[in-house]
Amino acid sequence: MKMSDRISELTYAIRDIQVIADKLKAQGHEILQFNIGDPQRFDYDVPNAIKDQLKSVLDEAYYSNSVGDIDVRQAIAKYENDKNNLSIDPRDMIYFQGVSEGMLFSFLAFLNPGDRILVPGPAYPAYNSLGTVCQAEVISYRCIEKENWIPDIDDIAAKLTPNTKLVVVINPNNPTGSVYSEKVLREIRDIVGQSDAIIISDEIYDKLVIEGNYTPFSSLTKDVPMVVFNGFSKVYLVPGYRAAYGYIIDKTDAIEQPWDGVRKLCRVRLSASTPISKAVIAALDQNPKHLPSLISKIKSRRDLVLKRFNEIDQIASTTPKAAFYIFPKIDLSATKFRDDKEFALSLLEEKQVLVVHGSGFGKEYGQNHFRMVYLAPEEVLEEGLTRIADFLR
Repeated sequence: MKMSDRISELTYAIRDIQVIADKLKAQGHEILQFNIGDPQRFDYDVPNAIKDQLKSVLDEAYYSNSVGDIDVRQAIAKYENDKNNLSIDPRDMIYFQGVSEGMLFSFLAFLNPGDRILVPGPAYPAYNSLGTVCQAEVISYRCIEKENWIPDIDDIAAKLTPNTKLVVVINPNNPTGSVYSEKVLREIRDIVGQSDAIIISDEIYDKLVIEGNYTPFSSLTKDVPMVVFNGFSKVYLVPGYRAAYGYIIDKTDAIEQPWDGVRKLCRVRLSASTPISKAVIAALDQNPKHLPSLISKIKSRRDLVLKRFNEIDQIASTTPKAAFYIFPKIDLSATKFRDDKEFALSLLEEKQVLVVHGSGFGKEYGQNHFRMVYLAPEEVLEEGLTRIADFLR
């Protein structure tokens, strides 16, 4: 029996390249891993509020409500309402086991085969992958590298068709670390608002802004329907807990029916982890105690990476303003490599440094780049950057 066609076409660059690294590890090689945005692989601690609360709810092992227990959804709704000046009803809030689950359920509920979805170019690859699984037409809209990767409004407008159902906006952005201005977000809203499409706003890095001002898209939606995703993995440093949520902003009930389809899918999954959902809400805070030191640590490591990349002739990079990713461009004409994937694989095999090839974030706009995670301690980053410089020399 063969694998289904929709799965045989599935790729997910961040983890696909990990498979190759794991084979090298099994051969005894020590790999410097800069491919996955997982703070728990490095020197970051779970906030005490979550750890203490988890200990106290371990006995709550029952099936939770399929969309999350009401006290969990009420706590998250209050947090989002206070943060973004919203009026989200807890009944429109759904607790997910990771934003990726929310994405999959939403795509299944909102899209029919052949429907068009617009994603940033470059984009977190799960959006492309899950769109493919749902047999949608996934189209990348241009983000302008020389303007620090802001979306090209004209390109979004040109690619909107009557068949476009979803327009994804990732802000702060993965993989580029860019932060969009309020002006740009309003322009996207107004362009999409002229169509029948809705916006998906991925805001999971909203509190990890290193410099500049951040405006949540969810605070600007007006009458344009929006699905908002957020979670605990990054800001609250618990990626392995798979704790996330989504909600709709829908003043005219335009998307209540497909959102109810997401609820149906949640019923099929039965329940999320009850103790985890009860624990993570204890950490919800508009000004988390751990955040200032976290931002300071990330900024210091970003500055180190930028400095070292500026010293390598074949690499050029914009300055990430948020999250913990950098997306530099490689001058392949000054190297022996045919493309960015060959570069990343050769770097892994020859220097045991693991980054992700840029084309894995979208072939059209990600090619000739790579993504590096700069969460690691300075000495680990220094070693990895030295190996990259030696590799390109």
